[in-house]
Amino acid sequence: MRTSKGKTGMKSSSAGATVIKPLTEVHIKSDLQAVLRDKVKLAEKPEMMVQQLDPEAADVAIIGAGPGGYVAAIRAAQLGGKVVIIEKDELGGVCLNRGCIPTKVMLSSADAYDLIVNRSKDMGINVGQASLDYPKVLDRRDRVVKQLVSGVAFLMKSHNIQVLKGTARLVNRNTIEVALADGPDGSRAGKKESITSRNIIVATGSEPVDLPIPGLEGPNIWDSDGALRATEVPKNLLIIGGGAIGLEWGYMFRKFGAEVTIVEMMSQVLPLTDSEVAQELRKILEKDGIRILIESRATKVERKSGRESATILTGEKEQNIVADKILVAVGRRPACEGLGLEELGIACDRGRIVVNERMQTNVASVYAIGDVVGGALLAHKASEEGIVAAENCMGRESTMSYKTVVNAVYTEPEIATVGISEDAAKSQGLDYSVGKFLFRANGKALGLGMRDGFVKFIADSKYGEILGCHIIGPHATDLIHEVVIGMDAEATIDVLGRAIHAHPTLSEVVKESALDVHGESIHKG
Repeated sequence: MRTSKGKTGMKSSSAGATVIKPLTEVHIKSDLQAVLRDKVKLAEKPEMMVQQLDPEAADVAIIGAGPGGYVAAIRAAQLGGKVVIIEKDELGGVCLNRGCIPTKVMLSSADAYDLIVNRSKDMGINVGQASLDYPKVLDRRDRVVKQLVSGVAFLMKSHNIQVLKGTARLVNRNTIEVALADGPDGSRAGKKESITSRNIIVATGSEPVDLPIPGLEGPNIWDSDGALRATEVPKNLLIIGGGAIGLEWGYMFRKFGAEVTIVEMMSQVLPLTDSEVAQELRKILEKDGIRILIESRATKVERKSGRESATILTGEKEQNIVADKILVAVGRRPACEGLGLEELGIACDRGRIVVNERMQTNVASVYAIGDVVGGALLAHKASEEGIVAAENCMGRESTMSYKTVVNAVYTEPEIATVGISEDAAKSQGLDYSVGKFLFRANGKALGLGMRDGFVKFIADSKYGEILGCHIIGPHATDLIHEVVIGMDAEATIDVLGRAIHAHPTLSEVVKESALDVHGESIHKG
């Protein structure tokens, strides 16, 4: 969510003066509910004041063409800006090429396979002997990715955005040096190009976190990129990390036939999710045959006869788990290395770039968005931050709010959450009420054969403000947006509960859950 006001231009300072910005709270939402609040005094150093720029300089130069960077580029161009975007790999960044999109395509194949193999008979359909053609799963995935990457390239061209492929480094507050990637004819080998811009947006994303565990290396040890490169389904897979990435890969490979074990150090999977939702998902995944160990950690890995033997410690109990592959899925960290941030004096905190609600760093002409600023590492968050940054670069007053950033997990059942959990409401001592309705009481869910899960609302007891909503069930990632709009519009829980919903639809579960906050659900026994 953002707020924006149009302006004809940005305020400028007189030459040589020191511009002191007021204290501004930085709101960064971490995973599902933790908000990191840093008070940052944005003070310009005299030597960093606005330099005299070439009239041909870009209005906005963006480092990184992921879902934050390319969206920022388009928005700046829509506002009349001359825009340059620099990407060292492929347009679309990690999300489009190695993250959100390819994994969701593969998950859709896993869902289809599960429907045919395990659920079609219940629907009166006999399909004979079904088999998995994993290379075709990968081929379909790659075709979808290629189509979307081509779409981003088309958008860049149609908005007259200059695209440079190479590695970028900040030289000063208005200059980027780009070590160009070699072209197919070798003509760019070793060449560098200097980009001058009135504003710079850093959107370099994140990279997988490595664990300092002895023996956790070699061809059988994957991160999410390694799992994408796999050409066959492993027979046995051990996943270290029970967050969204680990659960999605575990669910997918289990549906494709692998034996899967997930090890999570915290007391529940999806550690920052509403505990009732996390427990429900764990129960369903274990019923599907996934082994889940909580409050457990890997202490060492040894290779034996071409396989990996991991020592797992649960409390004081030690056990060995042997697997063909080990997937490390413990999260990602901001990718800031080599950007020249320290030399430019850009403030960082525990590896992330510190920004204010305008996505502006302590160097006024430099902005940062997406994973590189920390918080929830989500593509849709990065895109909205990119719009905010671009609008500010182009002279508008635009601010970022994290109140209604949705978190989603694409297992089956899906999980989608927004706002605070019941655990957080309880720990904060809030006066709240809970509404809950099960999918197994919904006609559409029963017809789909997808009866697991529920919708749960957290609402302020006095005024009915919607504090949070947590959905585990079919199409949860689509259903949540009714609640997002309601929260953005400051609608009360009664507004959602009294809104007429078509019958039969899954959205009726949202309505009944909202009504249940005041004990008014018509269909709850």
